[in-house]
Amino acid sequence: MARKATSTAKTVKLKTVVPDPVVTPLAKTAAPQTKIVNPAVSVPQGEMIKKPEFLDRAVERTDVKKREAKPAIEAALAVPAVSLINGEELNLPPMGKLRVVKSKDVGEGAKVLTLKLRTMKDGAGQGADPSPDEADAD
Repeated sequence: MARKATSTAKTVKLKTVVPDPVVTPLAKTAAPQTKIVNPAVSVPQGEMIKKPEFLDRAVERTDVKKREAKPAIEAALAVPAVSLINGEELNLPPMGKLRVVKSKDVGEGAKVLTLKLRTMKDGAGQGADPSPDEADAD
């Protein structure tokens, strides 16, 4: 019978040493507070302005005839509509920044878009002609 060779050297088992975690307490600082200038309030629902009234109001602000202005205004309204449907964000002074928050497909190609509009500060982006009411005030 063959004997197993025994070694004279002893096997040393090493013990894994895990250092204790060092926890340093954070300095007690006040968490930054969110400053709310004016809380959001409910806005009463106003009158709906439909396309003919919108066109009339836009034409009143210019010296262009309605039949000449109508195609340009319709094209100008189509651009933001397509952009919003494609998920693009719009920055249209003096109106403000407009972006899609939620989108829901309601079938037959129609969508419901929930939009967020952040208006400009008072006086910012006022490159457009004043409204007729503002012009009368001068």
